[in-house]
Amino acid sequence: MSPVPGADASDLINNLSTVKDMRKWLKDLHSGRLTVSLEIGSDHYFWTLFMSLHTNILAGGGWVKNSDGELLIIERNGKIDMPKGKLEPKETIEICAVREVEEECRVKHCEITGPPVKTFHCYPFKGDYALKITYWYPMYTKYSKKLKPQKEEGITDVYWASPELLSDKILAKPIYNSLDDVLRNFAGLI
Repeated sequence: MSPVPGADASDLINNLSTVKDMRKWLKDLHSGRLTVSLEIGSDHYFWTLFMSLHTNILAGGGWVKNSDGELLIIERNGKIDMPKGKLEPKETIEICAVREVEEECRVKHCEITGPPVKTFHCYPFKGDYALKITYWYPMYTKYSKKLKPQKEEGITDVYWASPELLSDKILAKPIYNSLDDVLRNFAGLI
């Protein structure tokens, strides 16, 4: 007999089994009263229930480096981020990723250099919740002209960051949770 999926998960996960309980938990989570980091298999009932309460939004973005090995960084809504955006109808995720990087930063000639890494980000959306699934592609560009933030998207700054510069920025501003480890690693903080 195979073990029950998630049997070793925390009591928190194994006890969230109704829509009512899940909605209360999500409300606490998004209000900031609760902070939690979870790793759970998609075959656990928690995942099915969690997904049923979220609108899925697909997005593409870039982990863009220039010829100096600097990383393209944006600041959005007071947090350190990387350029990304929603998938448009009839668009591939690869085209979306390049388009969003170029639109949000006014950078040109980005080329995808490898397979994507996927992240998940949840947030309140239209009276319910959204789960943004972002495909982050490693990209390269030789573009060296002035960058310009797309202000209408809440982007206040865009710049090329060396590990040292990013380390200084991280000490002054928060990072979106889904990018925390990867940006701290690039900055040499972990």
